[in-house]
Amino acid sequence: MKQFLLQAVKFVGLSGIGWILDFGTYSILTFFLHNPELSNIISSWVGVTFVFSLATRKVFQDNGKIPLKLKYVIYLCYQCVLIFFISKVLNVVNVLIATKCAIVVIQSAIIAKIAVTPITMVLNFVMMKIIVEKI
Repeated sequence: MKQFLLQAVKFVGLSGIGWILDFGTYSILTFFLHNPELSNIISSWVGVTFVFSLATRKVFQDNGKIPLKLKYVIYLCYQCVLIFFISKVLNVVNVLIATKCAIVVIQSAIIAKIAVTPITMVLNFVMMKIIVEKI
């Protein structure tokens, strides 16, 4: 249990850095594209790649059953599905915030991104642990 908690803390730290990269890219893209859903799809790949490359070295112990490159492909496939669905959820949250709170779209998009982040972080931790250590 202690090792699990240590992994979770390390993952949250790395994910925090990845999230800053993702969020920065998202904010810039949303400003220019005015499309939170597309901005999230693009910016998420920045964070995903960063977190996977460091977490497989610093957080999780690769069991070596299959090559790490193949595990990365599996993780990318999982991320394709997750990013698609989370981007849809983010868009719905964004519209709800913008219409109910009558705030600027860019502000509501940023609030929506923050709101969906805990969901993705938990799912990513669980999936990366399974992919790297169990498969």
